[in-house]
Amino acid sequence: MNRLLVVQGYIVDSALRKVSILAKLSRYKKTTARDIQKQLDNEGEQVTLRTIQRDLVELASKFPILGDESKPINWSLEKQAELIIPNFDLTTSVMFVLADRHLKDLLPPSMLSRLAPFVITAKRFLDNIQNNSASRWPKKVVLHPKGLPLQPTDFDEDIINAIYGSVLRETCLKIQYHSLTSDNINNYTIHPHGVVVRGERSYLIASYDGYDDLRQLSFSRITAAEELERKAIINNDFSLNDFVKTGELGVLRDQENLEIKLWITPVLATILQETPLCSEQVISPHGDDFFVTATVDNSDELRHWILSMCNHITVMEPKSFREEIKSTLLQSAYYYKD
Repeated sequence: MNRLLVVQGYIVDSALRKVSILAKLSRYKKTTARDIQKQLDNEGEQVTLRTIQRDLVELASKFPILGDESKPINWSLEKQAELIIPNFDLTTSVMFVLADRHLKDLLPPSMLSRLAPFVITAKRFLDNIQNNSASRWPKKVVLHPKGLPLQPTDFDEDIINAIYGSVLRETCLKIQYHSLTSDNINNYTIHPHGVVVRGERSYLIASYDGYDDLRQLSFSRITAAEELERKAIINNDFSLNDFVKTGELGVLRDQENLEIKLWITPVLATILQETPLCSEQVISPHGDDFFVTATVDNSDELRHWILSMCNHITVMEPKSFREEIKSTLLQSAYYYKD
């Protein structure tokens, strides 16, 4: 029995190694056995050059693989090969496992379902090479969002399918939307431009039918959604990335940037040296503390950050902004009076 287990283990290791070698061959770039050995070595797989050379010769007899007459031999896949080559190695498997963990909110359900078989295969691949420490990489990294962890909304599957389907196919969307400022539920036909995920909250960036200005519609307040056949009107020059960069999601108070001067503690000074407010930020000593000057977006996000760090920040300039923060803090302190 022990002999059988050893033989089976050898067969599994050999098969996985050959799959890894196949995954490193390209249709458009030639590579040598030595190059493949280096790639395997970077993934923690110690394989002799002679073993890789033998594997390549064997694989070339069964798959559309080309080896030229040069020394060392250059290997590649046939460009017109109809056969789909297995494309799983350690790096690819780790990528699929991490993608499954972190991209669920960024992909439409139709694409996620197509990824499922790849994720299952990737997990099995990694399970079969547990002797390689690199296979445990997904257990060694965690993406932990900053701030108070809120529970994500439990979305209706039909609503999510309709939202992502309309964004994917660039069609109009008919929705029922529960207003935040009132208890009204209104019906709209909208032209979706994209989706922005911010922590536990997701937003649909869209324009109302008949209007050009873009709105941010929270997924959690869409109570019904139906994808229409009508094509959405989307400006070809629109860039979702630029939309976010301009601070639209931060709820800008003014299009003009704000030049601020803050009195900060040494702890916050260290943090801002590591992660500056802007590229032109300047930190200068002030007694036992520091001053920081920076040009930032005049947004609600800025106010939330300053108020959350009120034990480490005093706004010095501009005066109008100082008075605004002061008024907010005094009003908050009033509610704590016994």
